[in-house]
Amino acid sequence: MIPLKKSVEPEVLTNNARNWTDELLRRLEAGDAPTEYLMSRYAHPEIKSALLVETSEKCAYCESPFRHVTYGDVEHIAPKRANPQLRFSWDNLTVACDVCNTRKAEHELFDPYQADPMDAFFFMGPVMWPRPGDDRAAITEARLDLNRLPLIQRRLERLEFLRNLLASAHGKPADVRDAILDKARRECAPSQPFSACAKATFDQIAAMVA
Repeated sequence: MIPLKKSVEPEVLTNNARNWTDELLRRLEAGDAPTEYLMSRYAHPEIKSALLVETSEKCAYCESPFRHVTYGDVEHIAPKRANPQLRFSWDNLTVACDVCNTRKAEHELFDPYQADPMDAFFFMGPVMWPRPGDDRAAITEARLDLNRLPLIQRRLERLEFLRNLLASAHGKPADVRDAILDKARRECAPSQPFSACAKATFDQIAAMVA
């Protein structure tokens, strides 16, 4: 999980979110069932495209790149059933993989838009741990199963790649070593898969080949 920042609100939301919200709240207050069309307007293609850009096409929670195997789900950070007034709020929308979206369900978990995840979690190799005493982090890790085996395997693959890349810099002339280190840093960029895990490991390994 990495810190995320909201991008510019899509025009379709700017123009329609207030009306959609007012209609939804009116129907709920009157006891009328909202139409499926209205309820799903938050997943408009323009909205989803903007969310994919701001998350680098990764799950906002586990950092899995998912576009090659699934479409990804538009996710509500604060649960939409308990907070119908936020159903179309740009600040309450992100994108998640199918697994995290399903496991999150109607729970309110750690929000990577509001706080730096590394203040709440830390990595020991490919394993993501909640910091002691941080209940929200502990609940988030448990609810989303952020150490499920497929995630451990994918993180380990990234760390093995990073380790081999950095090992290749050992003993090289300074210009070659620096070029390899720069490449390794780019592999830890937020746009890369599982970048939090890679970045947490980079400085420790890089010091060994400096």
